[in-house]
Amino acid sequence: MRISSASYAYPRLDTESRATIARRLLTSPVPDDTVVLSTCLRVEIVTSGDAKHLRRVLHSILGEELTEQIPGQIRSDRAAVVHLARVAAGLESPILGEVEILSQFRQAVNEAEKAGRIGGIFARLMEALVSIGRRGRDLIPGSAHASMGMIAAQAVGAATEVAIFGSGTMATAVATALRSLPAPPRVTLLARRPSAVTITGVEVWPFERVLEALEHFPAVVSATSAKQRPIDDDSLRGVLSARTSPLVLVDMAMPPDFVPPDGSMVEYVDIDALARVADRRPRGEDADAFVADAAAEAHHRFADHHEIAPIISGMVASADDIVERVVQRFAGRLQSEEEIAVLRQAAHTVSRTLLAGPIEYVKRADSNETLEALAEAFGVADE
Repeated sequence: MRISSASYAYPRLDTESRATIARRLLTSPVPDDTVVLSTCLRVEIVTSGDAKHLRRVLHSILGEELTEQIPGQIRSDRAAVVHLARVAAGLESPILGEVEILSQFRQAVNEAEKAGRIGGIFARLMEALVSIGRRGRDLIPGSAHASMGMIAAQAVGAATEVAIFGSGTMATAVATALRSLPAPPRVTLLARRPSAVTITGVEVWPFERVLEALEHFPAVVSATSAKQRPIDDDSLRGVLSARTSPLVLVDMAMPPDFVPPDGSMVEYVDIDALARVADRRPRGEDADAFVADAAAEAHHRFADHHEIAPIISGMVASADDIVERVVQRFAGRLQSEEEIAVLRQAAHTVSRTLLAGPIEYVKRADSNETLEALAEAFGVADE
């Protein structure tokens, strides 16, 4: 089986290019056998198939013109699997080990499974990448700053009050980061479903109060995932013109929630600006090595499962047949069915123990030639 992915990510693509891709995703249905991860800094489109199949998927989601206008980074097979594992672990993020990306990756996989778009071995591979990402991130030296939410919290400066637009993964991360500051501001979160938000120490407003927040709060962080902007450009100009004090407006949404407003009283900070100031610590060599090896092994199981499974089952069946012949050979020398059962169990235990090493070797075989040789050696070729 094959797997291919297209990446549209910071810093290779600028904000507007990523925003164009993100806007199209808001209105385009996702085909079967496809997972789409869309965050403030990247879009990953993953499908079960070769590069030609991926191109058809991109045409279906983005359209032919946009696919040609903004080409993604195309990867296939092992390269795609290793890349996606690195994304899940936060090794491809501006902040090494970014904590939010794993939750977003897991959510994208869960949504694809819930919608019935992926299943079987492809779904198991994507789930394995979530697990690899989690374990890989554990190998990265801890840091209180390994979060885009913390970078956004630091961007609001010494504001005593902060409003957050949104209630998803990133908005929650910002609220949590603000509450963890040495001198935490008063935090108000604006949500479309206020009753669903339960963050200790955070006041919750209905989303309809965005104009009020923009007019009165000294700092606003927008981290929505809505299909439309929270406020149109004319209304934004009107509410900002009524302000009598400066506003720090941090826009983490993708596509952006705001067009950078004119006016000396507004400091506009977009997601790319946050990424540029992110603390990129030295690479985590242990995490890099683990993720690369674990992802390569996951790809091997995914790509060759049709060839591997028959060989393993053939090896086991051949051993079971030998066990049964041996049992029948010696059964006449035993006194009861219980003794025969003990002999059969002992023989099975020995056969499984002896097969454990060869089966593991089959799972890790790195070429079809090796698989064919092993199949022939165990008498299960062409089964």
